[in-house]
Amino acid sequence: MAISTVEHHYFALMRAALWGEPVQLEGFPDWDGIMHMARHHATEALVADVASRMKEDCRPSDELLRQMKQLMMGNLVNQMELKQILMKSVKVLREKGIDPVLLKGFGLAQLYPNPSLRQFGDIDLYVGLQQFHKACTVLRGLSGGYNWGEDIDVGRHYNIEFGRHPMEVHRVSSDVIDPKSQAIYAAIEQDGLIAHPQSINFEGFNLSIPSKEFMVFFTFFHAWEHFLTTGVGWRQISDVAMALNVYYGQLELPKLRSWIESMRLMEPWQTFGWLMVERLGLPAEKLPFYNASSQSKAQKLYKRIMAEGDFRRQNRFKNRKPKGRLMKKIHSFMVIFVEFFQQVFLFPKQAFHETKTLLKTSFSKNFQKK
Repeated sequence: MAISTVEHHYFALMRAALWGEPVQLEGFPDWDGIMHMARHHATEALVADVASRMKEDCRPSDELLRQMKQLMMGNLVNQMELKQILMKSVKVLREKGIDPVLLKGFGLAQLYPNPSLRQFGDIDLYVGLQQFHKACTVLRGLSGGYNWGEDIDVGRHYNIEFGRHPMEVHRVSSDVIDPKSQAIYAAIEQDGLIAHPQSINFEGFNLSIPSKEFMVFFTFFHAWEHFLTTGVGWRQISDVAMALNVYYGQLELPKLRSWIESMRLMEPWQTFGWLMVERLGLPAEKLPFYNASSQSKAQKLYKRIMAEGDFRRQNRFKNRKPKGRLMKKIHSFMVIFVEFFQQVFLFPKQAFHETKTLLKTSFSKNFQKK
């Protein structure tokens, strides 16, 4: 599949950022177009770092370079501020007998050659069901901690804001609607977050993070969830690629395979995997269960990713807010079918299963109310 010159240049810069590959760009780059694409996929800092070190004959303008450097500095400052909140929160939780597990952002950033270039805006701490209420109460009492009046016992996580920095305190790492799949996921979560977490030295401070297998599985599963709902970008896909790169040769592959297959995700895994290899440059031998025949479907997926980007799916129908109980229910069913048709041509098995689960859950809620 032919890709545009801007896309070609964007992925060349991404591969340079991820693996240190030398950059070869034919012609003078359209830097505005490249940075627009990077912004669309939450990878601006990664691309800007490589761009700022380009040879003078293809370097961005002085003004754009200035903006890039401001962006990278802002990302670094943001991480430094988040780090202070993270360390203070973990310390006070441990004093109360709670050892949280760090999810996503900071933990994933450590997998990159330069952690300060991985963009994220919040802190995710998993504390589990038993310690959840206690942990939320403790963290809400920290200096600067604020919540907008949410009930602690509602949802998979509780939101606390420290100034401009949000924190999500998780009772579970992800919501799974289907009861059978939820039971499988709960066992995976038990293994990766409770039974076998890792301990890493984070700049002199020890932190618990998920097991290697769970880091890979959950990072992909989280990207998959966003693909189904709000849209997925190359930041989330590169997270999976970096986890596979760092943990190459260390993973219990039979366990990882059983997790992926039990959650009906092998086809999406192989489809996204083809793009990690062909677009991001992950060596094929580092992608477990690689399937070269996924190319055709992966090219269709590529078009969706490029069009939607990171959290940027536009769905005006879904965002409408009808009035009245009946209209809300009709709207809910229409959203389910719109999302079904968005997925069915790429991943029919998963689309039918998701739609069946959503409809069944919706009817169950109706019966419970009656």
